[in-house]
Amino acid sequence: MEQANLAKLREKTRVGAWYSLWYDDLEEGSFWDTVKNDFGEPIPIRYKPLLPGGTFDRYDSGDEAVIQFHLDEISKAGIDFLIFDQTNNIDVVNFEGRPWIYENSLKTAQMIQKWNEAGNKPIKYCSAIGVYATILQDYTIIESEAKKLWERFVEQPWGTPEHHEYVNGKPLLVLFTITKEQWEAWDGDKTYADRFEMRFSVGHAYDPGFWGWVIPFGATVTEDVCCIIPGWFKLNHPLEKVYRERGRTYQENWERLLRDETVPDFVVINSINEYAEQTAIWPADTSGFPEDNPVERWLNPEGEEDPYLYWNMTKKYIEKYRRGDRI
Repeated sequence: MEQANLAKLREKTRVGAWYSLWYDDLEEGSFWDTVKNDFGEPIPIRYKPLLPGGTFDRYDSGDEAVIQFHLDEISKAGIDFLIFDQTNNIDVVNFEGRPWIYENSLKTAQMIQKWNEAGNKPIKYCSAIGVYATILQDYTIIESEAKKLWERFVEQPWGTPEHHEYVNGKPLLVLFTITKEQWEAWDGDKTYADRFEMRFSVGHAYDPGFWGWVIPFGATVTEDVCCIIPGWFKLNHPLEKVYRERGRTYQENWERLLRDETVPDFVVINSINEYAEQTAIWPADTSGFPEDNPVERWLNPEGEEDPYLYWNMTKKYIEKYRRGDRI
C-alpha cells in the first residue's frame, strides 16, 4: 500500500495512554515512599520525573502547573486521550484521609475541559476501574463505580464527547483484571455499567486485544487495539518481567505496529507515568538509582543516561505511524 493511502487509513486510529494520578507531595506517608507490591512489601519510587521549568523531582498530581505542563507535552506528542487509572478503588483515601486519586482525576478532567475550550489541540480522557471487584470477587463494585463515574464525570460539563473519550456513541470505560467473558457471564445489575462502552485489561495479557497491562511477548495488533509498553518491573512479583533493554523493547513494539497491515482503531501506550511498575515513558531522571537496584536505569543504546529517551521515541513513532511509514 502506498504511504499516502496508509496515512489516510491511520487517521482513524486514536492514540491513548494510561495516566497515573496518585502522586502527592506529603512529607510523611507520601505515595512516593509508601507504595507496596502485591505482597505488602514497600517499593519506594526512585524516579525523578520532569517538572515544569526543566528540573527533575517528585510532584503532586493535583498541582495545576504540573497538569498544564503534562497536557501541553502530551498534546505535542500526538496522544489523543488519557486513561485515568482509578483501578484501585475510586474513593480510596491517602495519609490525610482524602480520596486523592479521585480528587486529582476530577481536577485533571476539569483542566482538560478548559484546555479544549481554549482552542488547543483536543485531549480527551476516560477512566479504568476494577481491581477490588476482582480481589473481592464482587462485581457489584463495578456497577457502583460506574454510577460514580457517570454522575461525577459523564453528566458534568467535562464529561461531554468534546472532552471524554466516546466509542460507538457511549463514554469509554476500561475494566482492569476482568475479561470480557467474565464480565458478560455475570448476570447482576448493570444499569450504569451498560451506559459505557467497555474495553478490557488484565494483569499479564498473553492474548491479543487487551488494553494492557503487561504484554510479555510484545505488541500484537487487532482491529480494535495495539497495546505498547516500554517495559515492566514490579519488585518481587512472580511473573516474568519485561526489560527495557536500553529502549530496544519499546522500539520493537512500535515497529511491530508499523509492520502490521492491520490498522487498529486504538493504539494504547502503557503508560505515561506509572513509576511503581516501571512502565512510564514521561521523561525522568534515573541516575540516582542505588547500585543494587534491580530496575534498569534509562540508558540509550550507547549506554548513556537519557531521561528523555522514551518520550522522544514516543513522539518519533507516533509521527511515523501518522505519516504512513512502514518498517
